[in-house]
Amino acid sequence: MGVQRRQIVIATVLICGALAYLVFTGMRDTMVFYYTVGEVLADAESMQGQPLRVAGKVVPGSIRISQRDHLDRRFLIAEGDRSLEVLYHGVTPDTLVDDAEAVVEGRLGPDGVFRATQVMAKCPSKYEAETDLAKYRQAGIGARADTLP
Repeated sequence: MGVQRRQIVIATVLICGALAYLVFTGMRDTMVFYYTVGEVLADAESMQGQPLRVAGKVVPGSIRISQRDHLDRRFLIAEGDRSLEVLYHGVTPDTLVDDAEAVVEGRLGPDGVFRATQVMAKCPSKYEAETDLAKYRQAGIGARADTLP
């Protein structure tokens, strides 16, 4: 009986250890970490060339679109009074507008320009439904009562 009990305990410990390992490695792969603009600029030298995610707010008036193919975008993301120049080639989300919160993935170059491989943006608060409703009313367009907030 003692040998059988020991085998059950060892098997249970091995199974629990394997499950814990799978959970840990699975969570590590899905965790999303990002740096702020200030953190990247403060440690730019050691972050050059490393894959990074950086979050910031799109600086109003900074979005420049290539006239050649309309796929190259150059814009600034900021945190407080510090800003980071971002260069991206590809289709950007429609929500990448002035004052939008953006998260960019890519690498920081030796010239201080962040070369993004992916851009994600969230709508700024000026696009909330109440503001849109007020614009419709100003334009003389009515809304049904059940659509009011």
